[in-house]
Amino acid sequence: MNSDFNSREYQVGQQVTAPSRGTPGTTRRSSSFMCGCLTAFASIFIFFSLLMFMLFMLGKGCVKMVGELADSSSSFSSGFSESEEKVSKKTIECISPDESREIALIEVKGVIVFDNRHYYASARRISKELRAARKDPAVKAIILDMDSPGGEVVASDEIRHQVLACKEAGKPVLVCMRSLGASGGYFIAAAADWIVANRMTFTGSIGVIISSYQIHGLLEKVGVQSEVYRSGDMKDMLNPGRPRSAEEREYVQSMVQNSFREFCQVVAEGRKAYEDAEAVAQSEFADGRVLSGKDALRLGLVDELGYFEDALRKARELADAPKASLVRFSSMPSFVDFFFSVQQNMPSPLQNMLPPKRFTPEAGKLYYISPELCY
Repeated sequence: MNSDFNSREYQVGQQVTAPSRGTPGTTRRSSSFMCGCLTAFASIFIFFSLLMFMLFMLGKGCVKMVGELADSSSSFSSGFSESEEKVSKKTIECISPDESREIALIEVKGVIVFDNRHYYASARRISKELRAARKDPAVKAIILDMDSPGGEVVASDEIRHQVLACKEAGKPVLVCMRSLGASGGYFIAAAADWIVANRMTFTGSIGVIISSYQIHGLLEKVGVQSEVYRSGDMKDMLNPGRPRSAEEREYVQSMVQNSFREFCQVVAEGRKAYEDAEAVAQSEFADGRVLSGKDALRLGLVDELGYFEDALRKARELADAPKASLVRFSSMPSFVDFFFSVQQNMPSPLQNMLPPKRFTPEAGKLYYISPELCY
């Protein structure tokens, strides 16, 4: 009796405990389930990857079309859209809460270029901020916080044009030079009502530069010949694949000299120490040398040696607003800028805000720049 009971108990135990050890059929079902999951996951991943790629390519096409439409409907020289005119204001220093008058602070830092790159002194951005300050009734004076070795000739002139517009609107413009206020930077500063420089500031560098390359000798060594079809002898001027003609050299030099005379005229118009452009062209700094702030004061190129506090004090004095608040004007990339930055040839606004690469003047462009300060 007991033996039969124990036998039945053992059989029951076998029925209960056997599945826990697993059977070949169960193992095969588990493996099939895992393979199915992996296949489904891979299929979903491939589907979404293809979908994102298609959306990316579609987005690039849309951006290109939008850019072409924008280029055809407006230009930098003709103005900006209403959305582009939006500039943020941030109070830096407030003396009296009851004082509504303001001193606008605008940065001119880095190489002066047209492109809207935040690590360069973008003519587009700075001109926008100057217009906003000029139209703001609370702004009574403007300070340009400058740290620039100069840059493109036309970009510098665009900013200078806005400086003159602010002055015509009755708003004094001052420049506070930090480490650099040279060449194109000084081209802008010369139009200001007052210039403050540190005694160790690098300024001056009044001159023009245009660069190109000569690689025809290298091409000959590797057996490559440049072949250009042109409508006139000067059409491929500065072509690096062939030697310069005497006529080309003379013409390019005349372009440089014309821009230099324009620079001298701007300095003469802005600085009382020089009667006319010829007086500037005959000065000791007309060879394009860089000057210290101390030497610039001696030569009448700046009005005062000091610091930003001195520039702010003078701005309040010229504005007749001793308690005016200091307000920074700045423009940042919009959400649309970030969204449409997927275009291949359009630098990302986020990338534009990263530390810059070393600047190299583009071949064939005229620059008011101190190359020894930016190479």
